[in-house]
Formats: sequence, structure tokens, C-alpha cells
Amino acid sequence: MANPGQEPGAEPREQGRASVVDRRMIIIGVPLLAGLAAAGAVTGYVLGGDKPAEGGADGDDEAPTPSTTPTAAEGPYPTDTMLVRLDEGESSSIYSTTPGSGDRTKLADSGHDALPQWSHDRQTIVYIRNDGRWWQIVTMRPDGSDPTVVADRVGRGTRVCWSPDDKQLAYVDTWEGRSQLFTFTLGDEKPVRVTRSKDDKDDPTWSPSGDVVAMWINTKGNRQIALVQLDEPDATPRWLTKDEVNCADPCWSPDGKWIAYTRNGAAGGQSDIWMVRPDGTDNQPVTSGTAQDMDPTWSPDSKWIAFTRGRVQEPSVWIARPDGTEEQQLTVGGVYERHASWS
Repeated sequence: MANPGQEPGAEPREQGRASVVDRRMIIIGVPLLAGLAAAGAVTGYVLGGDKPAEGGADGDDEAPTPSTTPTAAEGPYPTDTMLVRLDEGESSSIYSTTPGSGDRTKLADSGHDALPQWSHDRQTIVYIRNDGRWWQIVTMRPDGSDPTVVADRVGRGTRVCWSPDDKQLAYVDTWEGRSQLFTFTLGDEKPVRVTRSKDDKDDPTWSPSGDVVAMWINTKGNRQIALVQLDEPDATPRWLTKDEVNCADPCWSPDGKWIAYTRNGAAGGQSDIWMVRPDGTDNQPVTSGTAQDMDPTWSPDSKWIAFTRGRVQEPSVWIARPDGTEEQQLTVGGVYERHASWS
């Protein structure tokens, strides 16, 4: 399928990689992009702006050392199959895992796969991959079979979300130099552009009611969580956060009562998981401290939140109750996991 906003036969665009790096660097506050740009090499590996640093503070070329191997966390959290992106050297793949078991099954291994998302009926997985030329949106079965490119030459590595009936996908692509929200009905040939605003935006998550998408939108220099009404896309967004720090990665709870998201901390390199009601009330932290927490996802019963914790070179998956209690690490064996999808 041709990329919206791109003339037929045009050369593949490269700005998608930079846009993803920018999104991740602003949220976690790591000045990696500048170093990569200076070196003149933003590689296809940088799916989320998190290529492992080369060399330590003293200039050594040693790879980052995995953190102490944890033991498997014990319930009573749900054991519904979780999807994760797992980094291995300079490649990343999609795996399925039973939370806390340490058992993993590789599902997608192109070398540059990221941001897997379960369909609501858990019969299909959507994810993004970079084939070395441009980004693609791909679906596959829960066992990794039948990989199908549903959107080719996508201009940026965007998070993709499902409509409540699993018949449509929403994502962000570049149109005339601006990032815009698109929806795509599976089986159709062309996506539909929803938004027209000049504000940068990304990370859509579809409401269980089906009429609204939550996403971050850049307003007055900060990325804030807002709601976009699908039948009134030109209306003023309904702002759920109004902070002086960047927010991103919104994720709607399956019961529709909360939206979890990533919020920058006061200190550089710090970010926490927060949650807010869809009407903008009860905005409150789930995690706190000096760690880098990001990319929340809800358990199917809406009683737990899984998220990525740790430096971009050494990420792991953790879970906690929405009130911040019973926090525990799920990643087992010193591997580097992120981009969890639980529901």
C-alpha cells in the first residue's frame, strides 16, 4: 500500500527513524540522539531511540552489563500471555511470555521489530518493523504465523492500536510534513486521515467505547495527553494532562475507567507511570523514584499495570497495582525486555 502523502515512485523516507528517537529521548531525557547525529549514523536498530550505548564513561567498548538476575515473581497477578520486545545485541524481536515464568517464544525476528499489540479477541498481533528502507505495520497470528504487511512505507515508527471491534487500526504517519492520526480498516486499500492540526502527535490508544482516541499532542512545547473525538477531529482536543513536563505512551484500561501514561520526572532521565480518568480527574502517580519507567500496559482484568523500567540500555518489565503496591519485576534471566502488551 502506498504511503499517504508520498508520491508514487518517490524514494523511501528516512524521517520515521528520527521521529521515534525524538519521542523516546524527550520522554526519558537521555541525550543519545545528539551523539548519534554527530556520528552520522542513526541505524535501523533504533526503533525506540534505544540503541545500546557503545563504551562506558571511561571510553571502554564493553557492552552494558545486565543487572542482577532476578527470580521469577510470584502471583497473584494474571498469567495471560504477554507480548514483549526483546533486544539481543543490535537486533530486536517480538516474543510471547507467561508473566513471571521466564519462558519465551519468538514470534517475529526480522531484527527490527517493536511495539507489539494484542487485538481485543487475542487472535491477532500487530507490530511495527523497519526493513532497512522504511517502516511497516505488520499483523500475525498469536503463534507468529501468517505475517502480513498491512501498511507499507509508513513514514515513522508509530505505536499502532486496535479499534474495540478489532476491524480497524489507528496510527500516526506524516502528511505534508506534519504528523497526523490515521485509521485503517483491515482489508481496505487506503488509510483515512483523521486529524489536520499542525501539532506533533503520536501514541494513539482507542477507547473501549470506540468514539475517542487518546494520544499525546504537543502543545506549547510540551507533550500532553489529550482525547480526539473521531467524528469531530477538528474540534479542540480535550486535555487530560496540563503539566510542564512531557507525557506520552497513553494506554486505556480494558474496563475503560483509567488511562495510564508515562510522565517525565523532575530530575533528568527520570520518568514515572501515572494514570488519569478519561474526564481528566484523579490524575495520580503509580510509580515514583529515580528509575526510568515508561510504556504502561494493563492486565486484561484492569487490576495490574505492566511497564518498562531501567536505562534504555538495560530495560526490564515490571508490574504493579494501579495504586503502586505489590511492585515486582517480571523479567527473568537478565535479558532486555520492553514494549510489553498484556491486553
